[in-house]
Amino acid sequence: MRISTNMTYNKNMTFLQRANTKLDGSTTRYNTGLKFDTAGEDPSGMSSKLKYDASIANYKQYATNAGLAADTMAEEETALDSMWTALSSAHTRLIQAVDSTNDTTSRDALAEDLMQLRDQLCDLMNTQNAEGEYIFSGARSHVTTMQKTSDGHYTCQADGQARVVQVAPSVTVQISDSGLNIFENCDLAKTISMTGDTADVYGMISNYGDYDELYSTWYDPTGNRANTLTLNVTADDKFTITAPDGATVLATGEVASDGSIQALGMNFSIADGKTGQDRTIAVTMEKPQKGNILNELTDYIDTLRDGTITTEELSDMMAQAQVSVKNAMDQYDMYRGRVGSRENEVDNVINSDTALKNIKTTSRANICEVDAFEAASDIVKDQQALQGARSVFSSINGSSLFDYI
Repeated sequence: MRISTNMTYNKNMTFLQRANTKLDGSTTRYNTGLKFDTAGEDPSGMSSKLKYDASIANYKQYATNAGLAADTMAEEETALDSMWTALSSAHTRLIQAVDSTNDTTSRDALAEDLMQLRDQLCDLMNTQNAEGEYIFSGARSHVTTMQKTSDGHYTCQADGQARVVQVAPSVTVQISDSGLNIFENCDLAKTISMTGDTADVYGMISNYGDYDELYSTWYDPTGNRANTLTLNVTADDKFTITAPDGATVLATGEVASDGSIQALGMNFSIADGKTGQDRTIAVTMEKPQKGNILNELTDYIDTLRDGTITTEELSDMMAQAQVSVKNAMDQYDMYRGRVGSRENEVDNVINSDTALKNIKTTSRANICEVDAFEAASDIVKDQQALQGARSVFSSINGSSLFDYI
């Protein structure tokens, strides 16, 4: 085989180019920190890297979602806590309203306080987040949760839906509660109604604890029987209360000297001079009602400002008011507890997501990232190889086949 000067030149030029390319590659790896840039360099490695990239990106989004969830739930918890505090203040005012020494001025002052607390509650129910969304309006976050109507009462415009976000591959968490469930479905105070010989008789629930015991025993929610008690009063001022079955005697006694009958958590007041008569009164245990506390407070405010209301009517309304407000407090506190539970869940998920993202980041690094010290060492070796190739090329380039030693 003949070897020409040109062949020797080309061969050494190839060696020089390869050494230069190798140095360029090691320099690129050192600067980028990656073992490869294209799938052609490492098909299997690139495939694994892309899978890890997608997984890590998902966990970053989960972290963003979890942060949003935590912020939103913190806003809801704060709003519910403030509502509970406002209702507690309203409950105190309602207790003060029962004081028989209150005159018109005192009642009006209490009504004004309750009105301010009601307006504060409405404002809290219409809490907005940083984006201007109403957090208690469900999916209809662009509309106010509670809207005041022309008659001075309030209607809930929330749609009853809860908003959720995904915070882990198989975990979604509820980040809001609808005001339709929280505010519009509060249990109101139970009531009774009377028919029959009711002239000059006023009946009310005076002790809700005792009445609730009666109610839980004898009230039939199916409607298969009448939920009606029978109060019989005789001319000698003795009374008997019979259960809805018409046979079971629940209470007996005598009418008090002031014309009152106290039994089973109920109070029946007979007007002065109207005792000593035979009476049969049907006392119906009314179906439990639900409503929003804003409307209830509005009615209680109107009652306090009504100068024609009797002492019995005022006491009855204020007793109902205290129970309804207490029920609303319990309702809001229940939802506040649920929010706190979900916040704990999100905190746990955030910690788990962070740990899993770190594991996947480490695994990706093992596949596609270079060791900095190893990369620096490769550069030094490749630089030395390039210098050697240049030296040989320079020597060969300056000689010919006619040179001899």
